[in-house]
Amino acid sequence: MPSAVPSWGFVTAAPHEHLIHVRDGRVLNAAQGGSCFKRPTDTVALVDTSVHRVQFTADQVTQERAGVAVTGLAVFRIVRPLLAWRMLNLESFKEVEALLREMFVGATRRLVANLTLDQCLTQRKESLAVELMAEVAPVVSGKGQAQDDADRGWGIAIDTIEIQDVRVLSKEVFERLQAPFREQLSLSALQARAEVMAAEAQVSVEQARRKEDARREMMALEEERLAAERERARQTLEHEAQLARARLAAQVEREDLEGEARRARLALEDSARLEREERIAESQARQAELHAQAERVTRETAAALLRLEREAEGTITEGRLRELALTTTLPEVARAWRGSFDKVVLTGGAAEGGSFLAQGLTQALASLETMGFSWPRKELG
Repeated sequence: MPSAVPSWGFVTAAPHEHLIHVRDGRVLNAAQGGSCFKRPTDTVALVDTSVHRVQFTADQVTQERAGVAVTGLAVFRIVRPLLAWRMLNLESFKEVEALLREMFVGATRRLVANLTLDQCLTQRKESLAVELMAEVAPVVSGKGQAQDDADRGWGIAIDTIEIQDVRVLSKEVFERLQAPFREQLSLSALQARAEVMAAEAQVSVEQARRKEDARREMMALEEERLAAERERARQTLEHEAQLARARLAAQVEREDLEGEARRARLALEDSARLEREERIAESQARQAELHAQAERVTRETAAALLRLEREAEGTITEGRLRELALTTTLPEVARAWRGSFDKVVLTGGAAEGGSFLAQGLTQALASLETMGFSWPRKELG
C-alpha cells in the first residue's frame, strides 16, 4: 500500500515507491524514491513498484466434458509507473489485483476448454502456465508513454505464472481416472513387495547359510580342540605309562641289584664262612697233626733218651753222652720237630740238680742261635 500523501509540504517516496509530481496537468517530477514540495493545488502520487502476487481458481470442463478446478499463482510488479498511474486506479490496489485475477480466470477457462484431462493433469506447466503467460502478459505490459492515448498496455510486468493444482471435480471421474494408476501402483507395490520378500528370503537364506557356516566352523574348531585335548590326554597317558614303565624297570633293576648284592653278600658271607670253617678245620687238623707229631717226637725222644741213658749207664761216659746229645741226638730232634712247633718250652731245672737232657737242649739251642736260628725263648726254671 502506498504511503499517505499530505495536503501540502515535503513528500518523500520510499525506495520501493515511484513519486509522480503533477502541477496544472503537467508532470513536474517523476522519480523512484524521489521527493518534492507539494502545494495544496498540486497532485502527488506514490506508485508502489514492489512485487505483488495474485492467486486465482478457475472451474472448467475439458474436451472430455470432465470438470476440473485449476488453481494458479501469478507474480507481477509495476514497471511503468506513469503508464500504470494513468491506466489504473492505484489508490485501491485490490481493484488491480481483482482485475488481474479475472483476466487469469478467463484465460484459464478458455485454455482448459481446448485441452484434454490428461493434458491438464500431466502438462499443466507447458499447457497452461506458458499459454497464460503468452496471452496475458502482452495485455498488461506495454511500451506506451504518459502522453499516449493509445491502448497499448498497463505498465505491469508479469514475472511468472504457476499452476499450483488441477483438481477433478467429479469424484467418480477422478476415481476412474485414478484406477489405472492405483492398479499400477498396486501392481508396483506388489512387485516391490515380492522383490522385498525375495530379497528378504535371499537375505534369510544368506543369513542361515552364514549361520550354518559359522556353526560348522565352530564345530570344526570344537572338533579340533577335542582332538587336540584327546591327543594331549593320549600323550599324557603315554608319558605317564613310560614313566611308570621306567619306574617299574628302575624298581626291578634296583630290586635285581639289591638281590644280586644280597646274593653276592650272602655268597661272600658263605664263602667267608666256608673259608673260615676250612681254615678252622685245617687249623684243627694241623693242630691234631702237630699234636700227633709232637707226641710221636716226644715218644721217639723219650725212647732215644732212654736208650742213651741205658747205653750211658753201661759204657758211655757222661761227657760222651753230652757230646752225643749235642752232635747226634739234638740235631735229629731238631730235624724231627722242624715246622711242627712255633716254640719249645723245656721244663725242669737246676733245682733238681738239672736234667741232662734239659741241659743238653739248652746248649743245643744256644748253638743253633749262634748259627742264625731264632725262636721265642723262655728261661728254664
